[in-house]
Amino acid sequence: VTIDASPIGRTPRSNLATNTGLFDHVRKLFAAHPDAKASGLKSSHFSFNNKGGRCEACQGSGRDVIGMHGLPTIEIECPACAGQRFQTEILAVRVDGRSILDVLNGTVEQAVSWFRAEPKIHGPLETLAALGLGYLTLGQPATTLSGGEAQRVKLATELARRQSPKAH
Repeated sequence: VTIDASPIGRTPRSNLATNTGLFDHVRKLFAAHPDAKASGLKSSHFSFNNKGGRCEACQGSGRDVIGMHGLPTIEIECPACAGQRFQTEILAVRVDGRSILDVLNGTVEQAVSWFRAEPKIHGPLETLAALGLGYLTLGQPATTLSGGEAQRVKLATELARRQSPKAH
């Protein structure tokens, strides 16, 4: 396995949680919540990349891009979701008092304590924290990580993969 300092994501939609695979487990946890089940929400609804849960006005980016006819484009906060990326129904589902957006805005260090009872989430978070990345938010765009941070994220992902039991 080669772990270098090359970027881990090419778009702002790729973030720490999605790149490490943590977000899949977090989304499943939210979908298993009784409020989500009662509303017929599935894990795909808790992704800002998929229809049904994301804000459709901004396609889940939280921003509107405005062309300025010959001038550089500008980005503004999406007026429909106020930059929150998700539909109101999705943000209403709370696990231990936190919405999916709260989780994405939380640091690795905070999430370590939030997800103690969830081994598939907690283990990789502990590895990220042990590698000195506790200050990063789970939703931090991968394009904003330094080379050293990207390298440590790759290392944490590989270590977490090696620690998890193999599926048979």
